[in-house]
Amino acid sequence: MKREEAYQILTAFIKSPNLIKHHLAAEAAMRGLAQYFKSKGELNINAENWGIVGLLHDADYEETKNSPENHTAVLQEKIGHKLKPEVLNAIRAHAYNYNANGIEPKTLMDWSIYTCDELTGFIIAVALIRPDKKLSSVDTNSVLKRMKIPSFAKAVDRDQIKLCEEKLKIPLNEFIDIVLKAMQSINKELGL
Repeated sequence: MKREEAYQILTAFIKSPNLIKHHLAAEAAMRGLAQYFKSKGELNINAENWGIVGLLHDADYEETKNSPENHTAVLQEKIGHKLKPEVLNAIRAHAYNYNANGIEPKTLMDWSIYTCDELTGFIIAVALIRPDKKLSSVDTNSVLKRMKIPSFAKAVDRDQIKLCEEKLKIPLNEFIDIVLKAMQSINKELGL
């Protein structure tokens, strides 16, 4: 599947502008992580596939928000046949902690979407408390400081983000920096 088709699917399934922006942020983060791993010698990484995972990972959210046990299963049913198996698996695996699909993250791509999904929302929350509400005003240290405040963006699972160290072998500060820079590269599309 090409990016254009994935984007058309996303906008057919998701109507909320903010949710579409979440998907764009995840896509950018996944592309940034793909580039990071390529630079570390993981030459079999296809950044296009990683981007598609980010772009479609929550595409069935509006339909399944009241039945999280069905999250990603609905997407699989509707478009699974159009996705490469590794792309579909990463999408399904990103939801393993809150549904019973039995698909756990295993690959770098699986763990990347699992860990960066929460981080993208957290970074946006940090940007929104800045006086100018711009991603360009956010730096890695400001994200790290906010992560230590439990009442800030309290719905964000910080432990899920921190798995970047164990599962991806990327120190937390470096992981935040990769995702933040990727998001800053599409600040206009995100409206931040």
